Amino acid sequence: MSNVFNILIGLFVFFILWALIEAQVYRVRRIKIKNSKIPKGFNNFKIIFISDMHYGRGFSSKRLINIVNKINKIEPDIIIIGGDYLDVSVKSKSDVSKYLDKELQVLKKLKAKLGIFTVLGNHDYFKGKDHLVKKLNSNSFKILKNGKELISMGGDTIELIGVDDLLEGNPEANLLKETSDNFTIAISYNPDFFSDYKNVINYDLGFAGHTHGGQVTIFGLYAPYTSSKYGQMYCKKIIHEENRDILLTNGIGNGMLPIRFFAIPEIVEINLEV
Repeated sequence: MSNVFNILIGLFVFFILWALIEAQVYRVRRIKIKNSKIPKGFNNFKIIFISDMHYGRGFSSKRLINIVNKINKIEPDIIIIGGDYLDVSVKSKSDVSKYLDKELQVLKKLKAKLGIFTVLGNHDYFKGKDHLVKKLNSNSFKILKNGKELISMGGDTIELIGVDDLLEGNPEANLLKETSDNFTIAISYNPDFFSDYKNVINYDLGFAGHTHGGQVTIFGLYAPYTSSKYGQMYCKKIIHEENRDILLTNGIGNGMLPIRFFAIPEIVEINLEV
């Protein structure tokens, strides 16, 4: 009996250590997107997508610097940031300003040939929203709060359309009502937006974060908690629908508790292919 107990204790300690370590490492997940609407000028166009940084006491500046350096080595054409810049552990007004200043001091070193674009997440509305928006604008980050941006290359054009947060903001689905001749990337922090408005929006590639891939899963097969009313659906890496895809990310930071289990933090590198 004591042997069984010792084994159980050993397994428990092992899993806790695994969860703590996994939360502090990250991977670069590479994916190729093919679509008949991608123009020739955008063949091999490189996009970096990160989300859910939740920067705070459990996220060291050294780790963030390492992530920024890794992204810059990839030499992306554009960078898309999905929102949720601060962790819930950062509560006081002075701490919010302090951590946002430290975070943006590092993030402003990100380099992309054609720009850095971001939407806001639900946590960005909880604290320091005005300070965050001011910092993002001062560092030339383009906030797509129900906004559109045209990206041109080699005489061809694609569209980026970012919507406001589904829970705390006011997303304007009408921005995606019309079918565009241009390849269109839709960015929503909350993936539920794509299901809630599925029958009234048109796009070719969707980007979303929020679920953290489940964060703590049963060996990547099932997530007890997903932050989505659609259950396990948006814990997948990519969802293929007719003529369009929705790309999800596990995020780069951690929410609530600094642990992860089979939902490793990640930088997503997307390469468009004609």
